[in-house]
Amino acid sequence: MSKPFLPPQTRPVGSSPVGRITDLPPAEGWWIRAFRHWGGEERVLSEDMTGRFGAARAKRILSRFDELMEILVSHARRPLMAHGAGCQCLGSDEAVFALFCTTATHGAREDAMMIACLMVRPDVAPIAVSLAQGLGLEIERGLRARKLC
Repeated sequence: MSKPFLPPQTRPVGSSPVGRITDLPPAEGWWIRAFRHWGGEERVLSEDMTGRFGAARAKRILSRFDELMEILVSHARRPLMAHGAGCQCLGSDEAVFALFCTTATHGAREDAMMIACLMVRPDVAPIAVSLAQGLGLEIERGLRARKLC
């Protein structure tokens, strides 16, 4: 007697673990934590940012982050997946998001555009890159000003 076919368990596209969050540089880790808290646990993110940057700069950073996430979510090629806030795994969508944000901040614009096109439509990619670059630079300025690098 043959065994019935059982399809393999599948994860939602983009949630497959590709690493550990502890293996990332601190800046990329921040992008992942912010990505995970956005849309549900924003209070935690807001408290963390206010403690690091002060109320005024934190409000500006969170507003820009919200704008970036709204662009990514509303123009995404498919829903982006995030692991739970306390999970140590690094999901594939989270890894691409962190790479996109750090490349937009420090890398070549063309590279950031190419990575953005993995997440959003090509016509929206330049907007996402500009938002991520401005946000990344604002975070770095804030860290330097507070000497928390």
